[in-house]
Amino acid sequence: MDATATGTMAPPLVDGHVTAGQVTREVADATAGTPTRLWTIGLLLAVTALGTGVAAVAYLFATGIGTWGLNTTVGWGFDITNFVFWVGIGHAGTLISAILLLFRQRWRNAVNRSAEAMTLFAVACAGIFPLIHLGRPWLALWMLPYPNTRGSLWINFASPLVWDFFAISTYFTVSLIFWYVGLIPDLATLRDRTENPRARAVYRLFALGWDGSHRVWHNYESLYLLLAGLATPLVLSVHTVVSWDFGVSILPGWHSTIFPPYFVDGAILSGLAMVLTLLIVARKTMRFEHYITTRHLDAICYLIIVTGGIISVAYGIETFIALYSANPYEQLSLANRAFGPLGWGFWTMITGNVVVPQLLWFRAIRRNLVVLFVLSLFINVGMWFERFVIIVTSLERSFLESSWASYTPTLIEFAIFIGSFGLFFTGFLLFVRLLPVISIAEVKLLLPHDAGADAAPVEAPAPAGQRYLVYRSEAALLAGAREARQRGVPILDAYTPCPVHGLSEEMGLGRSRLPRFCLAGGVFGAAFMTGFIFWVSAIDWPLNIGGKPMNSLPAFVPPIFEATVLWAVFAAFVGFLIVAGLRPFKGSKTGGLGVTDDRFVLVVQENA
Repeated sequence: MDATATGTMAPPLVDGHVTAGQVTREVADATAGTPTRLWTIGLLLAVTALGTGVAAVAYLFATGIGTWGLNTTVGWGFDITNFVFWVGIGHAGTLISAILLLFRQRWRNAVNRSAEAMTLFAVACAGIFPLIHLGRPWLALWMLPYPNTRGSLWINFASPLVWDFFAISTYFTVSLIFWYVGLIPDLATLRDRTENPRARAVYRLFALGWDGSHRVWHNYESLYLLLAGLATPLVLSVHTVVSWDFGVSILPGWHSTIFPPYFVDGAILSGLAMVLTLLIVARKTMRFEHYITTRHLDAICYLIIVTGGIISVAYGIETFIALYSANPYEQLSLANRAFGPLGWGFWTMITGNVVVPQLLWFRAIRRNLVVLFVLSLFINVGMWFERFVIIVTSLERSFLESSWASYTPTLIEFAIFIGSFGLFFTGFLLFVRLLPVISIAEVKLLLPHDAGADAAPVEAPAPAGQRYLVYRSEAALLAGAREARQRGVPILDAYTPCPVHGLSEEMGLGRSRLPRFCLAGGVFGAAFMTGFIFWVSAIDWPLNIGGKPMNSLPAFVPPIFEATVLWAVFAAFVGFLIVAGLRPFKGSKTGGLGVTDDRFVLVVQENA
């Protein structure tokens, strides 16, 4: 537990006297046990919504996007509103998993897995809408910069829509790798526990031969920090790039330099609200009350209060900019948002994003999970209306009154929107049943360890020339390693269910080599993408865009940045597999010793 500045004890991160073995059993068994009634009802509702969306999309493909309520004035409606909304939802996963890891916030350990999965499903939902919006989604591959048979025809790297493609695809890929890396130790735990041969084969494939070796843990933690450091700027870049879809235009209500930070904060706010929704659902349906505690919910509520306050300031600044500019078009846009035909949507936005987050100051509200669940939903209702108001009201009332038009969504658009929620919750509910929704290895780091417990080790059978000393606690293992080092006994390795901090020093391990792999990958990605874009845009297919230089570097920064991050992540991950010696279906050296459960094994040289 952590003591507060006043001397009182903070609520525990894990309720009750929970052991490492209990964590393994409860979290792992949740993937094999009988689902709760709430989970079953939720899955049925989600699948029904998904089926509705699939039917609507099929009808859309058969008929055309004329089934939507779009017109020549309002070319973006529910489709792009939902795209921006779902991209925003995906932001909090990286915030909790990456940024809080860098800041050493231990409360993230029990909730990061849910947040990471939420990111993947949300970005998948977001990607659906631009594909449908194309009208001919089978031609979406034209967004890829690949040699083609259409002559010297390349994508326009100076277009914010192309920046979107690179930003979101990179964000999804990096988030997927980050999520998978976090899963590897838990997949090994499931591999060692399951009695189903098919399931064991799948776990062996994806666990990559993980055996809890501390030398692997040593590189694993370096990889995890590198991925967190690389994923963090993606939180800023992705929604910044999305905001440029609007900010670089001259349309009143869009042409604003406040959009990048405004969009990023709004994305984090909506993502945090969705994390809160999902945690309450997982806490109840999976019976994880002592892992997802009131302290976790409080922490997320405080972040919502902060981001809600920032978005409130952004709304005020946006109003000030329109009034102070003395630009009649901007002022008309502001007045139309608040008091025009869609004014009710504007005030719904204000209520959900400004008023509701401030209710979380009250402890009684934070402790009432039903009220908290409803408020988290209403925040996301407000955030959805923010995107709808920004997009639709600005398009309905542009410069010329003769071009003004109204937009009314059709039933097909509502059905596709409902279907996206069906896809999201179907994916998440299946995830919590098939994979550990709580990070088993990371939660074990939160458990108290008794320095004197089971100090005497039990010796287990070991290969020739080695001794396996089995301990029951992290503290006892560290004490044993310290004693061995003082006696001059060579420590060959250690096998543990979670990373043991301080053991690397006792074993004399140096710094990991993974940062070098990461740097080399990033440099290659930046150099290759810079050269490729310059060749495409200035040599092979030169484009005159507003009289700007054909090799204008500022317009190429977003895709170059995304390529740099992507290649750095690839290099770090592949480097980890090489350095750690992991590969699919690799056998474990410590099968049966319980090192992926609650045993700590010290490997020393025999007769030293």
